Amino acid sequence: MPVSGRALRSALRAQFGAVGKTERVFALCRSRRRPDEPASASELHARLEEAEQGRAAAEVAREQALQRVERSEAREMAHQDRWANEIYALRQTVQQLQGESQRRRALEDQVLRLQRELQGLRNRLGPDEKPARD
Repeated sequence: MPVSGRALRSALRAQFGAVGKTERVFALCRSRRRPDEPASASELHARLEEAEQGRAAAEVAREQALQRVERSEAREMAHQDRWANEIYALRQTVQQLQGESQRRRALEDQVLRLQRELQGLRNRLGPDEKPARD
């Protein structure tokens, strides 16, 4: 809080018993303005321009950040889609291979059954008889 000229004069009188010249005391008070207190209209205009430039720079930075976020989200979506499709394709392959495995087992069982049948027929024919070939 700024000190008034009169308050400064009374403090000087109380502390030192003398006041000094009025003009010097008031000039000292004027020179000891608060840092946030503007000196003139031109200083106000300068501060206003500086604030507007800062706001414009902040808006540009905000817009750039939003664009980066959008690009990042698009890359993430593409990444997720790619791996979702890859997983889907792998699951389809697994299902197909499981079906092939069951089919292979069925064919192996059929081969074993036919081999047993063939062996049984050979046993019935006897060791001397040979099967006819077409």
